[in-house]
Amino acid sequence: SEFDLVHLRYSDVLNKFVTPLKENDIKGSTIKGHLIAVRSLMKMIKKEGIYDKANIDDLNNYVLTDKTLKTNDVKHHEAISLEELDQFKDFLTKRKYRDDQDGMMGKKYAELVDFMFKTGIRVTATFSIKWIDFQFIVAHDGTRFARLDVIDKGHKLNTKYLTLSYYQNLHDLLFTGSDEEFVFGELSHESFKNAFRDFSKKINHKLSPHSLRAGAATTLYYQTKDIMLVKDFLDHESVANTEKYIHNQTDPTMTGTAMLTSDYDYS
Repeated sequence: SEFDLVHLRYSDVLNKFVTPLKENDIKGSTIKGHLIAVRSLMKMIKKEGIYDKANIDDLNNYVLTDKTLKTNDVKHHEAISLEELDQFKDFLTKRKYRDDQDGMMGKKYAELVDFMFKTGIRVTATFSIKWIDFQFIVAHDGTRFARLDVIDKGHKLNTKYLTLSYYQNLHDLLFTGSDEEFVFGELSHESFKNAFRDFSKKINHKLSPHSLRAGAATTLYYQTKDIMLVKDFLDHESVANTEKYIHNQTDPTMTGTAMLTSDYDYS
């Protein structure tokens, strides 16, 4: 409304829009793109003379902007290695939690980490999964799978096939009585992010929930060298995006310095 525009302040944009998106691992370039779109809308409002009392120029120049946002932040989050993955699951299992009446909360968080790594599903979509989203199918060779259909980034349908044994283990640990309940409904997104923060400090490697997706994709690529398989795993529309994703993850063993220093004679 006109009242909202007249009273809109930079602090509102920062605290209610920019910061929450950053906390959900949205890239600065994406946030900046959203602000540009809003400023374009403001220009149309000014052109049509819809809200005469609102100073559109001031809004666009001083309020609907954040110069700290980067436009070249195409680099993805650090990838978690398989060794770090195991360490993190052990870290979660031993961690103390509130309301952990059955003493299983750590194991459930470890299961969440394993699930996100093996499916490549983003954290927000993962917490929206319900048991009813799983359907059971039989492959041509008779192998049974639990097919998971989940809406992920960009409102796209993402389908994953879990072995029946993996699904059963998930079900045994997390099912609480209703197919309409969220699979990870007992867990907290905020606690999950805090655990990543604490673990990152412990190992001196900055990781985030997105590191699971990056690490899984990188691991899958180095195991198979099949870029199309990784593209499908990440649910990318373009293989170019997948190539950028993979190539951003450096294998230290393949760098010149690592090769040369590994052959150094200390005698």
